Amino acid sequence: MHHWQVGQIIHIGWPDFDVPEAPYSLVEFDLFGPVFRARVADAQGRKGGFLVAYHCPDVVLEMLAEQATEALGFKVIASSLRCSVEGTILRSFDYAWYPTPEYAQRPGLVARTIADLLAAMRRPREA
Repeated sequence: MHHWQVGQIIHIGWPDFDVPEAPYSLVEFDLFGPVFRARVADAQGRKGGFLVAYHCPDVVLEMLAEQATEALGFKVIASSLRCSVEGTILRSFDYAWYPTPEYAQRPGLVARTIADLLAAMRRPREA
């Protein structure tokens, strides 16, 4: 897994729109095992973000989104839009977020919840 740092350049693209990977600066991020959430800025200072889970089939992503929605009380979806992060094609999770104090903790909360749900799915069930 990658060892990202705030300020580091990361390459992100959107293959479904024929947008090749371009450099973005990491503004903030959470990395919980295979779950990676980042806030990034381009060279003009425009900001955006994404939340992905590596090594998860589509059916698992859909299950995680459904379970996260139930756990958090707001809609989380596994987007059909694919993104490319450092050469890896992934589907991202989407949820309502606004740059206001009331939504400030939401990105990290969603990332941690998805990571916890994924870890629970992967643990062997006790008899």
